[in-house]
Amino acid sequence: MNKLIKSVLVALPLAAGGAWWLTRPATPAAAQTEAPIARAARLIAPARVEPVRDPVQLGFESPGRIVAIEVDEGDAVKAGQVLARLDDRLAHARVAAAEAVLAQAKARYTFARRGPRNEDVAAARAEAEAAAAAATHRDAEQLRSEALGKTGALASSAVEADGAAARVAKAQAAAASARYASLAKGTRLEQVEEAAAAITLAQAELEAAKVALDQTALRAPTDGVILRRIAEVGAIITPTVPITVVTLAELSQLELRAEIDEADIAAIRVGQTAHATADAFGERQFPIKVTRITRELGRKTVRDDDPRARVDTRVLEVMFAFEGEPGVELPLGLRMRVHVSR
Repeated sequence: MNKLIKSVLVALPLAAGGAWWLTRPATPAAAQTEAPIARAARLIAPARVEPVRDPVQLGFESPGRIVAIEVDEGDAVKAGQVLARLDDRLAHARVAAAEAVLAQAKARYTFARRGPRNEDVAAARAEAEAAAAAATHRDAEQLRSEALGKTGALASSAVEADGAAARVAKAQAAAASARYASLAKGTRLEQVEEAAAAITLAQAELEAAKVALDQTALRAPTDGVILRRIAEVGAIITPTVPITVVTLAELSQLELRAEIDEADIAAIRVGQTAHATADAFGERQFPIKVTRITRELGRKTVRDDDPRARVDTRVLEVMFAFEGEPGVELPLGLRMRVHVSR
C-alpha cells in the first residue's frame, strides 16, 4: 500500500509537467527569424567580348560572276573600300548606251528651242514654190489631154495618166506648202516640252545604268575588320540564291555581354563601375561600366570551367562598356569575368 501511494505521488508531477509542455503557447513567428543568407562582397559573372554593332554579312545586290576578291580574313578596311568585284563589261556598255541616248535627247531639245534656221525656211519656201509650179504645169497638161481625148487624137489611157499625174502634183505642192508654213511659224511649245521630257527620261536611264555598274563592286559600309571570307573568285551570284562574300565587324568599340544570376540582379544598376579579367591576361584588370540591362531572364549561354558553376540557372544579360581603350587586342568571343562590388 505504501509503495502504491509513493508511485502515485511521483507520477502526478510528471503528468502535470507533460500537460504543460503540450499546451504551452506557440513561439511567435517573429521570434523564429532565420539567419540571413551570407553573400560575397563581390559579384563575379561570366562574360564574352562583342562588338557594339553586330557583324554584318556583305554580298552583292545584283547577279553576276565574281572576278576579284580584294581582301582576306583579318584585314582592316575603310568605309567605301572595294572588297570584291563582279564582271562589269555589260554594265559599262549599258552606261555608254545611256550616255549616247542622253546626248541625242539634249540635241533634239536644243533644236526644238532654237527652231529652224533661216536657210531651212528659205529652202522650204523654194520647194513649196517649185511644187506649186509643177502642179500648175500638170494641170495644163491634163486640160490638153482631155481636149485631145474628146477628138479621138489621144488614147483614153493617156488622158487618165495625165489626170493622175496632175493630182499627184497637187498633193506634193500642198505638202511642200504645209512644211514651209510650219517652219515659218517656228517650233510648237508641245515639241519643246516633249524634247525636255525625253531628256529627263534619258537622265533617269543613265542613273539606273550607273547604279547597276556600281552594284558590281562590293564596298565596305563602315570601317572594320574582315572576320570571314566565304565566297571565292568564279562564284556565280543569282537573284534567287544570294551569296555572302565576307563578314565585316566594326572593332573600334567593344563591349562585354555578361550573364548575371537571377539571385544577384538587384546588385546591378546602369552606370555602375566594375572591372573585368581574363585568363589570357593574368591579373590584369580592365575598367568597365554598366551601360545597358536587358529586361528578360533567359538561359545561360556563357560557360566557364568552374565545375561548381550552375548551368540550369536563369540569368539576365547586362552590357558593360570598356572605360578607355583596353590597351590590347581582345578577340571577339573572348571569355572574361566581370567583378562587381555589391
